[in-house]
Amino acid sequence: MTFRRFISTFSSIILTLLCQNAVWGAQPALKSAAPVTLRQCYEWAKGRSENLKIRMEDIEQSDEQARSALSGALPHFDWKLNDTYQDPQGVSKLDSAGFSGFVEKNQIESKFTVEQPLFSGLREFSAYAGFKRERARNVLLLERAVQQLFENTADTFYTVLSYESDWENTHSALVLAEDRVKQLIGFRKLGKSRKTEVYTAKARALSMRARLDQIQAGINSAREDLSYLSGKDLSTAPLVDEIPSPPVFEPLAAALEAGAQRSDIRAQREELAAKERRIRYEKGFYWPTADLSGNYYTRRATFLRDINWDVTLSVDMPLYQGGRVSANVREAMSSYRQAQLMLEEMERDIYHSIRKIHNELSMSILEAKSSEEAARAAQQSYDALLGEYKLGLVTNLDVLEALDLLQSQKSARDAARLKAKRLFIELNVAMEREP
Repeated sequence: MTFRRFISTFSSIILTLLCQNAVWGAQPALKSAAPVTLRQCYEWAKGRSENLKIRMEDIEQSDEQARSALSGALPHFDWKLNDTYQDPQGVSKLDSAGFSGFVEKNQIESKFTVEQPLFSGLREFSAYAGFKRERARNVLLLERAVQQLFENTADTFYTVLSYESDWENTHSALVLAEDRVKQLIGFRKLGKSRKTEVYTAKARALSMRARLDQIQAGINSAREDLSYLSGKDLSTAPLVDEIPSPPVFEPLAAALEAGAQRSDIRAQREELAAKERRIRYEKGFYWPTADLSGNYYTRRATFLRDINWDVTLSVDMPLYQGGRVSANVREAMSSYRQAQLMLEEMERDIYHSIRKIHNELSMSILEAKSSEEAARAAQQSYDALLGEYKLGLVTNLDVLEALDLLQSQKSARDAARLKAKRLFIELNVAMEREP
């Protein structure tokens, strides 16, 4: 083997290794972790979500507010001590005036007191019922927040899959482009291709390599979002898509019926009922109040020491309060009407959303089917053009355009599949059904 031949062979080996390294170097990090499903990500996100924990505290607060409201109708029991020190000179003057025994320099009173509200316009029970309704509302809002968390997790999950699908298609195209470069270099030595064809093919391959780097950045960002939601390091874990393609979904009538019973709709109904209880509460200030209180004395002033207990009935009839009560009642009624309008708006929005998602899902499944056929045809076109180029029937530009078409059709096919699955999840979340 001559020295020149050795150098030529060595250069070819180096060029081949560099081309392979360009392809291998663009691949994402090897995934050695255990496969992770959407359901697993969702369960981790539920345990990590501060928003769900905050809503659980809202439920706890509603419970305590209800207990506090009811306490106004229950008896109060206290022990009270009053220790009064009076002017000694004044006490001495009263003693000299014949009031000895009625006043003391140090007057102490100790007593146990029981107070029982008898009637206060049933305000305590109205407030108690209102807070119970708020508790039911908060429970339903927690259910809706769980559904929305699933939707957010699924959206991030499929964003990762979308980027990785795009990476695989671009990587496959890059492998073909690199093979095309090597073929053209060989044809160039045989005088079957021009120098410009080699340069054009190299430019296409380099642009695909740059595209891979761009897609990889998107993968890293989306996986970081998924790790944030789940509280787990999912930077390298392979993701497993368990939803079939195409997904099977319910008819529109069933979807609309399910949407009418969504937790946020029921929560707004509970809010409406709570607003009604508030009207009753404010109207309770029109009514008189009656209280019964009793005292048992363990120590009293000298002239009252033989009286051990007393009972007092108090009645308070409101006659005029400057219009405060009527204003509060009107404000509560306005708030009730506002909640009613919000309920009607939510029902309209939900029906509109379900109809829209259902239609988009139907169309996306048809789109995925058409894209599958287009990708198959693009593959056949590329394979045929490769053979025709060897026979000199087509140009290198025709082959490169076919390669671009193949890559775009594969990407469109996978994007349509993932879009259908995303819409399927969105529809199930709108119906609050397990996908």
